Parts: sequence; C-alpha cells; structure tokens
Amino acid sequence: MDYDASTLGRIRDRFYSMGFGNTPIFPISLNNGSTIFAKLEYFNKFGSVKDRAAFFMVNWELENNRGNAKKIFVEGTSGNTGIAIGNICREMGIKSRILIPPGTFPETVEKLKESGAEVEFTMEEKTSTSTEKAIQQSIALMKENPDQYIALHQHGNDMNWLAHVYTTGSEAEKQIGFPDYVCICMGTGGSIMGVGRYFKERSNRVKVVMGQADGETFIQGLRNYEKAKDREIIDRNIGIVDSIITVTQEQALESVRKLAEDHGIYVGVSSGANYHCARMLAMNYPGSKILTIFPDSGTKYKNLYASTGTFTESAIKELSGRVLTKKSSFIT
Repeated sequence: MDYDASTLGRIRDRFYSMGFGNTPIFPISLNNGSTIFAKLEYFNKFGSVKDRAAFFMVNWELENNRGNAKKIFVEGTSGNTGIAIGNICREMGIKSRILIPPGTFPETVEKLKESGAEVEFTMEEKTSTSTEKAIQQSIALMKENPDQYIALHQHGNDMNWLAHVYTTGSEAEKQIGFPDYVCICMGTGGSIMGVGRYFKERSNRVKVVMGQADGETFIQGLRNYEKAKDREIIDRNIGIVDSIITVTQEQALESVRKLAEDHGIYVGVSSGANYHCARMLAMNYPGSKILTIFPDSGTKYKNLYASTGTFTESAIKELSGRVLTKKSSFIT
C-alpha cells in the first residue's frame, strides 16, 4: 500500500520537534574485528523503541481525520507500546485505553497507569502473558463503537514499520554509515522490517537477519515466527529477510547480565536477546559491522531478574541508578 510521503514527512518532523528520536549508539567491539552497534532506544522520550511506532500510528490517524482527536485510541499490548501510546496521547490531549493480559510485569503495569491511559486487564488466567485476547478485544471495541474508538493494532499497522524507515534507519546511517548486517528480534516486526527495509533499499550488500524467540520460553515483547498468530507486518515484508536466528530466554538473560558486567549497560530482556543474536552473527563473520537495537532499559524487569537469579537485589538497585558508565563511548 502506498502512503503519502509528504504526510509521513510532516509526522517525522513533528516527531523530532517534540523531542523524540536521535538516540545514541553504543559500539561493542569483539576480538575478531567485528563490531556490534547497539542503538540505545531507552533514550527515547518515554523510554523505549515503541515511542517511534506509537507516535506515527497516532499521528497518522490525526493527519487523515482531525475528528479522530475526539475518539479514544485503544491498543492491546503487554508493555512498551501501551506506555508510549498513553504518554503521547496525554501530551496531545487525547484519551487512550490500553488492554493488557493479567500476567503483565508489575513494573510495566505501574508505568502504564502513570502514562495517563485507562488500563484494563483481560479476563483470563492470572498468569497469562499472551496479548492475543487483548488485541482481539481492542479491535472488537472499534468495530462495535466506530464513532468512539480507534484501534491502532500495532501488529498490522504499516505506520509501525514505516516509523523506522523515516526515523531509526536514517539516524543509524548518519551515525555509522551502512552496516553489513541488520540483526533485530521480531515482536510485531516493526523494528526489523523498518530498519531492514531502509538499508536494503539503499544497498543490496546489507543483509537482514531476524531473531526470534524459541517458542518454548517466554521473552517479553518477542515472538516465534512459526507460532505467532498475528504477524501481518512480518508476512508483508518477509522477502527482505535473509536468515533467522533463534534465542531462548536463558540466552537473553545471560546476555543482559554480560552487558551489565562487561559494559555497564542495564537493559531489558529483549535487548539481551538482540545482543545474543547479533553476537552470534558477529562471531561467525569476523570483521563485520552489525546494527541492532536495545529497545528499553532493565528498570521494568527487576522482578524477572531477581526471580531468575540474573542479578541480586543489591545489583539491581545499583544498576537501576545508572544507565552507562562510559558515556564518552556513545555515537550520537
């Protein structure tokens, strides 16, 4: 589907004027000459990579119909997208309603409530972390009350991946030039497909490697390609993917711990998954430049990290007080 470039350009300009984007990159050098360039998305205005998609999804609806500002923007999610939508809508004077599974991390629930959104749990088992019912309910709300609700539906909304074409990809090119590989794990698919398409369309030598959760262990925000039920963005763009790497929760958590110990970075579990996949790639291809993203910090995962033994309580407290020890290493 074609979208008006001038409208997307206006949204991009508004995105930067409101203080989003331009996140730094942290380079991690390996002994074999490879370098992993991690874009630190927790420096976004509301703390995650999802600020980008949320801003474009909300503003696209406003650009196409100013009357939409009177409606309630609704989304089914378990994390950062809801936090971003709630905060962005609050800043723009718009109402939002976020539906979440009852197993959502307590720290995330707290952030969602602080965002200004109306937060509602889906009616299912208390331990459920699946967003399937939340997604279905948000779409049903719009169908039943089209004059009252707008379902943003991040899993099928092209503004999700286009946000990364218009912001993340272009920022990264200015910072490091063209990488040899773009390696990002799939959640909705917005980041990997948007950043991947940005570079693929500009250089046919750039390879796109999609990480995925193993499908047996739970990694917050990530999914497995074969088991994912709602993967419209991924399926529409799957032609740009050159290969797929699988990661387990244990590997993601170990990478979170290693990043903190070796580099002073305190990141979320999906960042650990991205680092694991990028490092596997870097080890297999000496001398390569690999671009990935660290979607958020570790501040929303303290219960997970404590319960899994990733960090001690005292380490979590110490890490929560800092983001990076060597700020001079940023690429801005």
